[in-house]
Amino acid sequence: MTPPQTPRRSLLLTYHDPQCTNYGAGQRTHFLLKALGQYATTDVVLLSETDAPNHTTDLPAELGGGKLFHLNYVPKNLLDRAWCGLPSKRLSTLLTNTIDFNQYDCIVCRYITPYLKFNLPGNKPLIIDFDDPIYSISWSLLNSPRALLKEAVKWLNQRLITWRLKAARLKSATFLFVCERDQKAFPQLKGGLLSNMPAFPQHPADYSASDGKTLLFVGFMSWQPNIIAVEHFLAHIWPKILAKNPSAQFRIVGKSTPENLKRWNTFPNCIAEGYAENIDAAYKNAAICVVPVLSGGGSNIKVPEALAHNRPGVVSVYAFNGWRNYFVENKDLLVAYDDDAFAAHCTALLTDRELALKLAQTGHHSVLRKLSFDSFAKQVGYTLQSVFPAQTQ
Repeated sequence: MTPPQTPRRSLLLTYHDPQCTNYGAGQRTHFLLKALGQYATTDVVLLSETDAPNHTTDLPAELGGGKLFHLNYVPKNLLDRAWCGLPSKRLSTLLTNTIDFNQYDCIVCRYITPYLKFNLPGNKPLIIDFDDPIYSISWSLLNSPRALLKEAVKWLNQRLITWRLKAARLKSATFLFVCERDQKAFPQLKGGLLSNMPAFPQHPADYSASDGKTLLFVGFMSWQPNIIAVEHFLAHIWPKILAKNPSAQFRIVGKSTPENLKRWNTFPNCIAEGYAENIDAAYKNAAICVVPVLSGGGSNIKVPEALAHNRPGVVSVYAFNGWRNYFVENKDLLVAYDDDAFAAHCTALLTDRELALKLAQTGHHSVLRKLSFDSFAKQVGYTLQSVFPAQTQ
């Protein structure tokens, strides 16, 4: 797809800073903006619940060279909250006073929330990056009243969002789904797949750099599905691994509460350190990357991220389901269908270094071939072409 003769302008609305790539949602926002910038000058409205003053900065050429509008506000009620699927008249007014929509040929929403929250003009093509549209949780594994209340509110909000998807305006929008599982759940919405892609390390460490004993889990540890995954792993899988591999270590990397870090560090041979400034160093030491996720939403970017760092992965069926079209079971990674199988896979990789090396190599080659930025950007281009067929051919 070649750039249009007449410069096009698009506007991206997001709650995630496209220049912050140390977590999954930020990475996708970064790549989405970078791809949009190849076809249209793209400005960004970054929405933040903070009392910092509003200001405007220039985006780097790598991200399209547009403007970044920092729209900050302190929520005054439930409707102002970023996660709430109901409109906010106050925030709509703030956005209208900041942005001249007439300058733009297209509006792109990172997640559906900006559309639900703001009164956007109905005469502009609308693209919605429909990330995490399905959210499920293992209610029986929630271990505190606070967690139960938080997840109940989230569940109710998801039902509200699903109801609002029937709106006439949304029926004309174009949706981008991260995996087939999500797309099949909403057959009434037109659009296509835009798979997540990992942030590739500039110099992925050779597998020989691993310490041969560390199992690594990387994730945002305030996200309940990640908490459940780690606690299930520690309770039901880790003891089985330690029984056959007493020197093994389980390392948990990701921002978390002090209470959770303290509790996880009481488990044998478990190191829960919280946020890591240098995530590449954490992957370098790892012998195995584990993704024992049982619920949640999206595609689980942890899976290809492990492969991008040249590390063998053992993943749950739930985590693998988001990547069935990209990776081959037992060739690119190992898939566990129950706790015993998960422990057995990890033990096999800890004791058979040749198997671990082979899996790391094949998985790494697959992720490089199938999840490149070029293919990601082309899909964004095709989407814009469907929105502006006459202008972008």
